[in-house]
Amino acid sequence: MRRRYGLGDMPLVDFSASLNPLGPPLAALAAARAALDRVDRYPEPGCPLLTERLAERHGVPVDRVIVGAGTTELIGLIGQSLREVLALHAVKRGDPAMPVSHLVEPTYGEYRRASVLNALRTEVWSRHVLGWSQDFLPRTAAGVFWTGHPDNPTGRAWDRDRLLALVDDTLGLLTVVDEAFLPFLPDESERTLTGAVASRQNLLVLRSLTKLFAIPGLRVGYAVASPDMVERLRQYQDPWTVALPAEAAALAALDDVDYRERTVRLVASESARMMERLWELPGLRPARPGRDRPESPSPLPNFLLVSMTETRWTSIEVHEALARRGLLVRECSDFRGLEVGALLTGHDQLVATRGHLRFAVRTPAENDRLVATLAGILSSEPPQ
Repeated sequence: MRRRYGLGDMPLVDFSASLNPLGPPLAALAAARAALDRVDRYPEPGCPLLTERLAERHGVPVDRVIVGAGTTELIGLIGQSLREVLALHAVKRGDPAMPVSHLVEPTYGEYRRASVLNALRTEVWSRHVLGWSQDFLPRTAAGVFWTGHPDNPTGRAWDRDRLLALVDDTLGLLTVVDEAFLPFLPDESERTLTGAVASRQNLLVLRSLTKLFAIPGLRVGYAVASPDMVERLRQYQDPWTVALPAEAAALAALDDVDYRERTVRLVASESARMMERLWELPGLRPARPGRDRPESPSPLPNFLLVSMTETRWTSIEVHEALARRGLLVRECSDFRGLEVGALLTGHDQLVATRGHLRFAVRTPAENDRLVATLAGILSSEPPQ
């Protein structure tokens, strides 16, 4: 971004990456630095210490947890491990071209990418971008269904009971539930599906440690699944994908209960306050299922999605204008359904848009600066 816009050494604030606004826990940084003294050794395969800690945290057997270099590695492993078995399943069903990978968009692009790279024919279920009904998969669907909980970039979280009912009604599907952003919600313990894996073979839950603990440079995440699925993923996983500093940082961060509690309080208060202020900006409309501004918004993860409406500015132009002022946000034209000119449909509504932006929730002062800068930009004329 500095090179693209000639920003030189201007201080930049990154609202594009949805990470913990508190920054990494100090104990995690110290543990990572201390682990550098052991870089003359290979990591222990399978990260047994971290695997045991995570299994204990979620109350599941150790053989139901696999650690990887971020959830992105695990998403790729899921695609690789299912490629041959789903191709064979399609042949046995008499339709080699049948869809075996299912998702609703807009959503995280790695689900589609992993499917394409592994020749999993993908079906995108057409549903309202803002009015997602959460009961759309027919029982005849087979293969793998990918979903975020909450979804990225919409921020929409599932009703836990409804999703579990879907899992139980579609036994021909492996439902992959990505809970990378769930720890930011105050009611995480009531929403997570990690405990439900123990009684289901067709459920896999992805969890990230890099977002909650703001350590994306140390790649570490994990999955909770059936023992058979964990073993299948291990067969495709390269050895030593999680570096020693990453495992050490994760172990230290998991012990910092105060850090997690402060994170949840900050994100809950700032996401609600930021949402209220964004509703006041002409030309901006926070993306949500209903047509009108809610009296009491639902809990939000550490990011907010907004539509550009009734303005001459496009999301691309606002993105660039903010960047030139040192504020980096996520322009969402590469999410299907959120392009410039996209129509948002939902319950009793049809909204024409000029694109979409996603803002990470940061500190109060930084959030105030973003909103004030946005207000100044939208009150002016866009560049010719």
